[in-house]
Amino acid sequence: MPHADSRSETAPAGRAASPLGSALAGEAGSRRTTITFYLTEALRNRARAAYRSTSFTEKDSSWSEMLNKALLAEVERREREHNDGATFEGGDEPLAPGRPIGF
Repeated sequence: MPHADSRSETAPAGRAASPLGSALAGEAGSRRTTITFYLTEALRNRARAAYRSTSFTEKDSSWSEMLNKALLAEVERREREHNDGATFEGGDEPLAPGRPIGF
C-alpha cells in the first residue's frame, strides 16, 4: 500500500528540469516527496534490469525518474479510462490505512 511520508524537498539548484518535471508543471511538480510501497523481488529485479538496459536510450536521469514515468503513465491511463481524460479531484489527503482490498 502506498504511504507518503512528510519529508519534502525541492530539486537541487542548477539541475535541469526533466521531461517528467515539465509534464507535471502546474501540479506540485516542483516539490518532491518520498513514498513507500511493496512489490515482489521479481518485479523489482525486472524493473532494475529494464532501467539498467534502457536508461541511456530513454534519457532517464535516475531510477526515480523511470519509476515516476511508469506511475504517470498508469495515472494518465486511469484518467482516460475512468474520468474522460481529466485529472481526478483530490489532493494530499492520506489514503485509508489497512489491508489491501480483496477482489
